[in-house]
Amino acid sequence: MEDFIHHQVPFILAKQATLRQIEKIIYQSGKTLSDYNLPVDNEFIDFNLENLNDNVQQLIDKANRMRPLLNVNQLNISNAVRAALNKQPSVEKQYSRLFFMDGPAGSAKIFTYNYLIAGTSSRSVKSVTPAWTGIAATLLTNRSTLHGLFKPPVPILDYSTRNVTPNSIQGQFLRQVSLFMLDETSMIPIHVLNATDQLLKVVYNNNFPFGGKVIFFCGKFRQILPVVKRGKLAEIVESCI
Repeated sequence: MEDFIHHQVPFILAKQATLRQIEKIIYQSGKTLSDYNLPVDNEFIDFNLENLNDNVQQLIDKANRMRPLLNVNQLNISNAVRAALNKQPSVEKQYSRLFFMDGPAGSAKIFTYNYLIAGTSSRSVKSVTPAWTGIAATLLTNRSTLHGLFKPPVPILDYSTRNVTPNSIQGQFLRQVSLFMLDETSMIPIHVLNATDQLLKVVYNNNFPFGGKVIFFCGKFRQILPVVKRGKLAEIVESCI
């Protein structure tokens, strides 16, 4: 709220804008203000934080500043992802919509993610960056955890059912997203990705992989693999993507 007041926003509008911003954040987890007994004003003024701090022109400028810092491989995959967002798959033409970026620690994978977020957001493309762990999520723009976004049951098993329906708040939010960037993919058990694939197919009513949305996987197989309780090496490897 202090940020809005700092930008000379009147107190009443600052309060409304703060609640509006809180609502946007918890909406990603399928919650609303009423779930926390916070006031819901149907006359909310859509006073976007982006309008104050991160408007379209600023996003364009940010992407333009970051672009020269990308190496050839980062630029190539960024261009491929952005091109995929402009194409819709069909039975006749199944464009590549699944991407994977590998690289050791310190190879600026997160920088590539944040460049894509700035570049696509400036074109009104909604993106989310769920990570398998909360620590990894704190490094990302548009951050969330995979559990917070897709609501898989705990524990999740091969036969687990989905917790999100197309008409739920979470389902409606997911339908607005065009680009999913999954961080630390190498740590995600394969049955979690399979469940996510099935969920997005139902939410988007589309039988293409992951509901036909653009999925950008990122991770490194030089770190811990998915955790399999008392699992042998073969079982752990089998649990990987």
